[in-house]
Amino acid sequence: MKTRMVEQREGELLGPVDWSYDFDQHKWSDSRGGINPEIVDRGRNALIDLEYKIKQGKVCTVVCYGSRHRVISIGMYDGWPFWKPTPSVYIEFGLNGEWQPFYSISNVEEING
Repeated sequence: MKTRMVEQREGELLGPVDWSYDFDQHKWSDSRGGINPEIVDRGRNALIDLEYKIKQGKVCTVVCYGSRHRVISIGMYDGWPFWKPTPSVYIEFGLNGEWQPFYSISNVEEING
């Protein structure tokens, strides 16, 4: 018989978006990798728009990496890939949904109906 210990990390929603978060830390720099600054700015602006619409009671979809998904929640998520609180959006994807970082959002639309 074999016995083994397994450590499993699970991210969780820690609350609403913290707008004092340093979004710019994800931008390119000469000394380290990062994301195109335009993509970071677009994601931050989309998150602002999304939060406003959700607070008005609207049901929204977002485009993440070219695919449209219904939004379930937004907030500070401490799971993969950063393992520290990061502004994120929880989208309908697969069986359980999936958290995506703010910079993956390229478009926000309200669902009519």
